[in-house]
Amino acid sequence: MEEKYEKAAEIFKAFGDPTRLMILKLLAENGSMCVCKIIDELKKPQPTISHHLNILKKAGIVKARKEGTWNFYYIVDDRVKEIIKLVDEL
Repeated sequence: MEEKYEKAAEIFKAFGDPTRLMILKLLAENGSMCVCKIIDELKKPQPTISHHLNILKKAGIVKARKEGTWNFYYIVDDRVKEIIKLVDEL
């Protein structure tokens, strides 16, 4: 049972950063995006975006698929999109 709550805490920690929330909003709106587009949209350096995407990936919130040399990230669970919608309503 404790393992379940440890995983939940990891997910909530991943939601606890404005940059990660903005990444999730972009992914929720666009379905999937390559890292280069996320960088362009958020005007943040590539290492910063990659760091945040790795945290989201480790938490199981996003996954990546490779197309040629690009990684396209997408939200794994549609409930995350609902959470982002709730955040937008705050």
